[in-house]
Amino acid sequence: MMASLLLLTPLWPLLLILITWLGRWTGYSLQPYSLLWLTAPLPGLLLALLSDGDPANTHLKLDWLLLGSLWWLDEVRQVFLLLTSLLWLLAGVYARGYMKASGSFALLWLLTLSGNLLLIVAEDVASFYLGFALMTFCGYGLVIHSRSDEALSAGRVYIILAVLGEGLMLAGLLGTASQAAAPQMSQLGSVLASAEQPGWLLTCLLLGFGVKAGLPFLHVWLPLAHPVAPTPASAVLSGAMIKAGLLGWWLTLPLGVASLPQAGQLLTAAGLLGALGAAVIGVMQHRAKSVLAYSSISQMGMMTALLGAGLADHHLWPLLVPALLLFVAHHGLNKGCLFLAIGIVERQNPLPRPLLWLLLLLPALALTGVLGSGLMTKWEAKSGLYELHYTHLIVWLTLAAGGTGLLMLRYLWLLQQQLQQTSEKQPLSPWMLSSWLLLLPLGLLVPWWLPLPDQAHLLWPDWQNFMQLALPLPIACLLGVIFWWLTTRHFTGWSQRAIPAGDLLGIYCWLLCRIQAPWASIRQGFITLQQALLNHLQRLQKLGGWLQQITDREVLLRREAALIFTFLLVVLAGVFLFGSTG
Repeated sequence: MMASLLLLTPLWPLLLILITWLGRWTGYSLQPYSLLWLTAPLPGLLLALLSDGDPANTHLKLDWLLLGSLWWLDEVRQVFLLLTSLLWLLAGVYARGYMKASGSFALLWLLTLSGNLLLIVAEDVASFYLGFALMTFCGYGLVIHSRSDEALSAGRVYIILAVLGEGLMLAGLLGTASQAAAPQMSQLGSVLASAEQPGWLLTCLLLGFGVKAGLPFLHVWLPLAHPVAPTPASAVLSGAMIKAGLLGWWLTLPLGVASLPQAGQLLTAAGLLGALGAAVIGVMQHRAKSVLAYSSISQMGMMTALLGAGLADHHLWPLLVPALLLFVAHHGLNKGCLFLAIGIVERQNPLPRPLLWLLLLLPALALTGVLGSGLMTKWEAKSGLYELHYTHLIVWLTLAAGGTGLLMLRYLWLLQQQLQQTSEKQPLSPWMLSSWLLLLPLGLLVPWWLPLPDQAHLLWPDWQNFMQLALPLPIACLLGVIFWWLTTRHFTGWSQRAIPAGDLLGIYCWLLCRIQAPWASIRQGFITLQQALLNHLQRLQKLGGWLQQITDREVLLRREAALIFTFLLVVLAGVFLFGSTG
């Protein structure tokens, strides 16, 4: 049974596409967002719920596929698969009430889902890359679904960085797999640990997966893609697909095998930069989706910092594994819930306003780390760091948590402005409301149902530690009040000078123009040289015409040589006869 579910996990969405295609010939066509369409993530969800996380019991070998495929499910992949399947399922239910009948979106949704699930269960490098590429490039269609100028512009940035990331990732995977005994993901970390010069391989893997994970300087696609994508697509982009970069690092880096202090410290620094920088830029945004996009960059920065600490010290890694797995599921579900809430606010809402605000506050407080899964995640991570005396990292993560609090305040403020709009709104679909209400408690209660490794020891913090964990929230509230007072009393025009979504993209475009400027003169020089050569060739063509005329006349002379020779003999004979007579 496990093998069958493992096979159906990535293939069932593709079979639904095949059913749709065959329906055109049989007269029964699968309608977009139908009940059968909603079942696409169910095999993966059942597999994650029924599996014991042991690859010996949950594996599938397909010798006929690609270079010989091997799929399995271990404890890490089980958590990623459970989060991904659950979020895609509820976002699909939400899409049934949110989206208009669009066959292209429904098709791309299934293709992207299939790729996302395949990269999770794939153990061989070829299948992993196939799933990653399928998810990435089909996700482009979800981003540009509206076909607006803004969506197409965001899609252009998305696809450029996607191609860059795919190229770097492929180079790192092939370079590492070529030195492994078998091209399997679980062996790549050992290769990097034993390699004499792993620098370029590490660089390719860190940057290649970093594009998807929102690593600083490679993150600019996220705040551009989320606002233009449909709300259910934004939820899976930020909640599930972005985690593919983290999973790629998890499977390929020598975590728990060897310590790489320089690479680990660099990754930790990059993560903290993303966590703090995204919070600063995010509070300046004017759209709720943009705020959540920067929040995702900030949260992924915290995960990156923890993973970097484990890469720098392999003794720390076993203590961080449960915390990171809990962090992945907690962030994915609560962030998905926050994205779906935007669509709830945009519609006519039957819920009483106080109840609606309570439901909006719960995932925001959880993401800040003072409630439910957020509190348990923060305490689990800091317990491991305290045990090995990583107090400096705890301080930086606490500051990042304060930044998350500011982002949630900004998000709720923007939702309040949307609620105050008096323009006519569409009615709220029961499919949207039911999926959101189901996702909300699942995100809050992650620690109590998520299958974590045996070394996880989830304990509720005592009162003193709870106050320390909750300290960033009142600080964030105080800073939020100060920010509001300054911007309403002294800096009323701050919004015109705020950093726009995409932040560094403007600098990248400016640098590209500066780089292109000297190349433009060189290109103009080549064009001038080309024109000169063309003119020279035209003159040679005229000379060729003259030579051809001479050649034609020479041929004529050769053809009439006998007649001319005879004529000359007659002339000479006449001359001799005339001379002898005279």
